[in-house]
Amino acid sequence: MNEDNQELIMLYEFTGTRIAEFKSQQWAITNYGAVIYATIVSSKTLIKNVSVLETVLLNILTLVVMVIGIWLINGFSESINERQKCLAELRKKFGEEFIFVWSGGHSGVAEGKVKPKTVLKTFHRLILVFGFIVTTLLLWRI
Repeated sequence: MNEDNQELIMLYEFTGTRIAEFKSQQWAITNYGAVIYATIVSSKTLIKNVSVLETVLLNILTLVVMVIGIWLINGFSESINERQKCLAELRKKFGEEFIFVWSGGHSGVAEGKVKPKTVLKTFHRLILVFGFIVTTLLLWRI
């Protein structure tokens, strides 16, 4: 194996690792958002006689959690997309056998015709939005 191939393999592994880290961060953001929502609802339940102003402030805090969470999810999604483009370019440097096996026998993957899935990004966003709605409803009903 020549030095160029070793560098490509190292870059490929590093890029794949970064994508996994970014996806892990997206899950952490979603989980922390859910925990914060639960904490907000619990705080109103545990503290008796919460005023309307305090409930409004808790709702604003809930909105801030959702907005920042979605912003962070989007930022990591952009980084993931950039790393996936890098991987696609790196795969072009590997041999035809690697590309064929990696793509599961589909030549379209090697040519860059397959677009990365954004299902999880949407899933994370929906969890944060759903949590915001449920938390807001609970704050006004408790």
